[in-house]
Amino acid sequence: MAELHYAILRHEGIEHPHFDLMFETTPGSKLATWRSDAWPINGVAPVDHLPDHRAEYLTYEGPVSGDRGNVSRVASGTCLITRTTPLHWVVRLLPAGPWLVLRAIEGDRWEIAPGR
Repeated sequence: MAELHYAILRHEGIEHPHFDLMFETTPGSKLATWRSDAWPINGVAPVDHLPDHRAEYLTYEGPVSGDRGNVSRVASGTCLITRTTPLHWVVRLLPAGPWLVLRAIEGDRWEIAPGR
């Protein structure tokens, strides 16, 4: 199984600061991305599915173009992703991190919860 990478970024300097949860889906791919109000995830919480982001965000910290605040990394590493359907994902942060379950609710609205 191919090694996939993830990053959790704190996005600040904007009207609504948040965390961006970003995951490769194949090695070197763009990053599947969700916006969350909280990190770590301690219970069921709403998240917004965003357009895929550039893979550079796996290592980037600093200002976001267009005067859209700045990002700093709060977690990163490798992960294991199981997509049971395009609207239901199970992600494990490695080596011994939490399991996360992402599930589409409606449109770009999803929910995330600790798994297993």
